[in-house]
Amino acid sequence: MTLDVQFQTFFAMMMTGAVIAAQLDVYHRCLPRKARIKWPQAFLDLFFWVVQAILVFYVLFQMNHGDLRIYVFLSILLGFFIYWQTVRPLFLRVLEVLIRIVEAIYSMILKVIYLFLWTPVVWLYKGIKQLLIIVYRSIRWLLHQLGLWLCRPLYLVVGGPRVVAWLTAWGKRLRNWFSGR
Repeated sequence: MTLDVQFQTFFAMMMTGAVIAAQLDVYHRCLPRKARIKWPQAFLDLFFWVVQAILVFYVLFQMNHGDLRIYVFLSILLGFFIYWQTVRPLFLRVLEVLIRIVEAIYSMILKVIYLFLWTPVVWLYKGIKQLLIIVYRSIRWLLHQLGLWLCRPLYLVVGGPRVVAWLTAWGKRLRNWFSGR
């Protein structure tokens, strides 16, 4: 391995250490509060570090075909330390701004979906429901009127007003008899 390749590897690993530190900040900021219980966080932490190890070995393989030396670890730690001491405060502020922008965009998308998709569906549902109620009441009223019209001759043949008066009188007598008057 030439000296150029070793320097390239050293700087690449230093950048990788800085990227890992930035990703660690993003991971801690975006970790859901529910996952901060012991077991879910342990699985997420394990997954995070496995991904970081894959990233390190991918970069190392691209730079010097996977030749692992002690300066690789030192350069990763140096990149991590440089990020932590210099760029981190600015990165955290930018990260917070980006998170607020993403949350605002997400909220706006939800409002647009609610306004242009959900609200018309609800209005359509209510309109169809009211229309069906109107149709149902109209049909019921028509059937009632038709029934009255068809039964009117039978009512007159049977002697309708006299029968109604007789039933009403018997109803009063039965009510009085059961009430004890």
